[in-house]
Amino acid sequence: MPGYERAEVNAKMTVLPSERAEKPPREQVEAAKTAASDTGLAHEAGPDTLMLAGGRREVIEAMMEVVEASLDAGASAVEIKVEAQRDAPRFGG
Repeated sequence: MPGYERAEVNAKMTVLPSERAEKPPREQVEAAKTAASDTGLAHEAGPDTLMLAGGRREVIEAMMEVVEASLDAGASAVEIKVEAQRDAPRFGG
């Protein structure tokens, strides 16, 4: 079983590049992938999609870094889907 399937939290992030940004769309996506890779939590990536997996707090912090890098590079949006594993601790609990 891959490590990201056993993680406390998984976050799937899709970068929506802007054609009107200074940087070309591919560079906008690469900025997100570089930020994700730098966190050490990136486990897989598609053309415009990447996956982060790990502890709840570290994934949330990594998502912020990826979103900031994406927007700084000119992306128009970042779609995020976060899933907690059934046995993961819950907020406030």
